[in-house]
Amino acid sequence: MKSIEEIRHLTTKLPFLIEPNITYMSAGFGNYNYLVQEGNNKYVLRIKKGTETQFSDSLEREYIFLKYFTTKGIDFCPQVYYYDKKDKFLLESFLTGTETAQKDLSHTQIDLFAKQLHRMYSLDVSEFSEFCQENQCQEFGYVSPLESLQTYGFARFERARQLGLETEASAWIETRLNNNLSYLETTQDKNQELGFDWGDIQSNVIIGNDGQMFFYDFEHATISNSFGLCYVKIHGSFTETQFTHLVDRCAFYFDTSTKTLIDQIRSEEIITRVNDVVWAAMMWAETNEMKFKKIMEARINLVENI
Repeated sequence: MKSIEEIRHLTTKLPFLIEPNITYMSAGFGNYNYLVQEGNNKYVLRIKKGTETQFSDSLEREYIFLKYFTTKGIDFCPQVYYYDKKDKFLLESFLTGTETAQKDLSHTQIDLFAKQLHRMYSLDVSEFSEFCQENQCQEFGYVSPLESLQTYGFARFERARQLGLETEASAWIETRLNNNLSYLETTQDKNQELGFDWGDIQSNVIIGNDGQMFFYDFEHATISNSFGLCYVKIHGSFTETQFTHLVDRCAFYFDTSTKTLIDQIRSEEIITRVNDVVWAAMMWAETNEMKFKKIMEARINLVENI
């Protein structure tokens, strides 16, 4: 973790921060977060915890997606002010309000949640590549479900198999991955509508004093053919009744049927959960730790019961 003085030194790169008051806030999976206050203005400085390859560009991703959202009139996400590629830190606005779990949202707030997912997803994707270039950031383009399946399914499975994954688990995974591949090859539409997906949809939101709902943490934002209901079902905290209401409101805003969304959620859930099995199998093969075998078996059970 960086010391307060180290963070203070980084803030000298920003001319509008003269004598900021800096306090440590929290640590996420990949970052340390600090509150930076200059007079009445509050900011969050996020800095990478390590040098893990997979998420080394996550703050740059958050920076450019949020910067684009702001230019398109999105007012329910943090504003970003500065990203430093060398020291890998991001300065963004501090969201004022009460942190509220999805399970504590009212039906009216769930409607707003769905409406904001739609607003974000519906932004013009075609201008984003040029926007990244203009802002000297790498281009975060569309990654198809087929590409993701290769990365998080087949490549990891091959790694596990090379390390000696046991035959029974290997056979189960191979069958499921091939089923998912066949499904995607027959259902993917090259002309499908794409939009902006929050990515790592948080199970908490910030509710402001005026009732405004703020989304935060966009390190895994993507251009996608899906706006994230499957992710909410797997990782969110909505009750079954609340989630049903969310699907209904999303069907309204996205001008589709609840059946269509439910079918999409189920298909995406199978693919996601099989990939989760593959990760656990790979970790088991790499470490030979029984805890990963138990995780793998539990996740296999989840797939079998979808």
